[in-house]
Amino acid sequence: MNSITRIFDFPYHQQDEFTSIPDALASKQNGVWVKISTQEYIAQANSISRALLRMGIKKDDKIAIISTNNRTEWHIVDIGVLQTGAQTVPIYPTISEHDYEYILNHCEASYCFVSDEEVLRKINLAKDKLPHLKEVYSFNTIANCKNWSELLVLGEDQSNQDEVEVRKNNIKTEDLATIIYTSGTTGNPKGVMLSHQNIVSNVLGSAPRIPFKAGASRALSFLPICHIFERMVLYLYQYYGVAIYFGESIEK
Repeated sequence: MNSITRIFDFPYHQQDEFTSIPDALASKQNGVWVKISTQEYIAQANSISRALLRMGIKKDDKIAIISTNNRTEWHIVDIGVLQTGAQTVPIYPTISEHDYEYILNHCEASYCFVSDEEVLRKINLAKDKLPHLKEVYSFNTIANCKNWSELLVLGEDQSNQDEVEVRKNNIKTEDLATIIYTSGTTGNPKGVMLSHQNIVSNVLGSAPRIPFKAGASRALSFLPICHIFERMVLYLYQYYGVAIYFGESIEK
């Protein structure tokens, strides 16, 4: 078993330890659970990585993710981004247009993934003031907005997978993984810089204290994924081979 030192090592650990969990990630769409296996999770994350490299993403670039609900796509993009040496910047979906403008400019986000039309509306209001932002991609199908599935298609060609592997191998545990911003209720939001080691050490330190049945448990995720607690727990689930089911909302 390879040691886990970077966040993107978790899905590969899951595959090594539990072969391939058929419902590694499951999201409810129109009342129906749509599931992907560990292998599909990794394959799609690699497609995102290959696409991003073709788009010119460099080490330490920043990519924002804003979603009103927890969902499979969030994790695929997260791992796909991290494998390139870029960092993910998860942002609360409920903040103001001004805070979106501030955060996206402060972190100099190159790309932004949004869940739905309401989030896109807020981004579009600030778009003219975001000089670093090259494109916005949506998880839902939205008119006049590129869909994240376009990156899966762009990454289908595996001819640059070797470049992805080189990027992965050059990422150290102490390298920056993510920037998480405070709510900004007492001023401008503050960015908290977390390394791969910061998060991985929390997962591995918590693992012995959580009584999961490895490879045979299910979990329901509904707390905000942009908060570090829920995000860390979701990596912990992956470490234990727990099937993760994302609720449509806290109410559902």
